Amino acid sequence: MKPVNYLILLVLPAMVVAGYYLGGWFNFLVPVCCFLAYPVANLFLSSSEDHAHQTYSSATYKNIALIFVPVLIALTAWGVYKAGATSITSIAYTGLVVSLGVVNSIIGFTLAHEFIHRLTKTEKFAGYFLLLQNNYMHYGIEHVKGHHVYACTPADPHTARIGESVYAFLPRAILRTYTNAIRIERKRLQHYNYKIPFLHNSMLWFGILQIGLMLAIFFVLNLPALMFFVSQNFVAIIMLHIVNYLQHYGLMRAKNADDKYEKLNEHHAWNCGKRNTSLNLFQLENHADHHMHPGKSFEKLQHTDNSPEHPAGYSFMVLLSLIPPLWFRIMNKRISSNY
Repeated sequence: MKPVNYLILLVLPAMVVAGYYLGGWFNFLVPVCCFLAYPVANLFLSSSEDHAHQTYSSATYKNIALIFVPVLIALTAWGVYKAGATSITSIAYTGLVVSLGVVNSIIGFTLAHEFIHRLTKTEKFAGYFLLLQNNYMHYGIEHVKGHHVYACTPADPHTARIGESVYAFLPRAILRTYTNAIRIERKRLQHYNYKIPFLHNSMLWFGILQIGLMLAIFFVLNLPALMFFVSQNFVAIIMLHIVNYLQHYGLMRAKNADDKYEKLNEHHAWNCGKRNTSLNLFQLENHADHHMHPGKSFEKLQHTDNSPEHPAGYSFMVLLSLIPPLWFRIMNKRISSNY
């Protein structure tokens, strides 16, 4: 996929702004397009076996991805300002919360996830800045040093058990993402034995930054603006964990003779069931390859032929997960056929 083609995702921030100025129910334009119109249209879109092409430099892909960072920051600031400084109906307010939250999850968390795995200061900073505006900076600690270590084991808060509904999964995943991040950071501080530990405590500084940002919104604007910011954070975080639910549902690693878990392989993540050339979330669907090679940048990730496969793309699967009986009926059969 050509680097410039990823810029089609800019249509989502544009929809948020367009929905606001069209008014009323048009503020729900993003979720309607993402979870109703797009899944239907996706049935008729052309398929592609692999989006990864090596004819362009990694720097080109990186720069394209970085373009989205100021766009999302500006969009969030604009939404917070509009919610706090202008008169807006309850329908428009709710729609704007949901639409901005969906965009900050679909693009924001996806890119934050990409950047926190990179080694350059620019990308690391970009990743944590996106996590800051989503009020979820501790995710960077837990995901890299937690999830990638014990994914598909009972210790992982982001691996859903077979028969576990998304509604049971969400509170467990959200709570344990935070508690695991505290535990991981405490272990790191003990390992380095700093003279003044709290000065090096990332969880402490993350908390200060997040509280500072919320206080700035409150004092510069008002309480409605702060409530809007926190509400769209909630939508984005819920969306993040629903995607986590989809990616590893029911896939558990076996233990070997030494009572150690087998190495993560292509059987331990779900592939996207419908790959097309029109919209690509930075190779998010190639999640198995990401776990086997977390150092790979998104454009190099490959489709893994032997991974279990969802019956449809992410948009449809998000909706399916919200109906547990139907989800279990469809997905549990697919798990049994892959083990």
